[in-house]
Amino acid sequence: MHYLLSSLIFLFVNPTPQQVSVEIVSTVAGGKVYLAVYDSAEGFARDAYVADAHAAMGAAHHELDLRLPDAGDYVLAAYQDLNGNGELDRNLLGIPTEPYGFGKLPPSKWRAPAFGEVMTRVSGAERIRIELRHWKEY
Repeated sequence: MHYLLSSLIFLFVNPTPQQVSVEIVSTVAGGKVYLAVYDSAEGFARDAYVADAHAAMGAAHHELDLRLPDAGDYVLAAYQDLNGNGELDRNLLGIPTEPYGFGKLPPSKWRAPAFGEVMTRVSGAERIRIELRHWKEY
């Protein structure tokens, strides 16, 4: 009886890692794509991600596989580093000058989105598409 109870508690308390396939699509080939995954509004605001990946973006299309800690609500944010400096470049007004995107399209390009506005619910083996765009294309 004790073993059965322990097994049930283990199933409900321990998270089940989720395998997620992310398709990154851009209108521009080249550079490197960076992807960060956030599991809370606080983490999103502080840039404290729970998973990340990066890869060369030789073509305008790339697949990344992620392993997330558990099913839940996540923000998947990506950008394409075209000049190889390892960061999302911005102009003097703070507007991104390199392609970027989220797992869910933000409601406005005139401000940074909130966690709930670009959040994606992950509940199993998922395939998520992120379209990287320049700011003027939103």
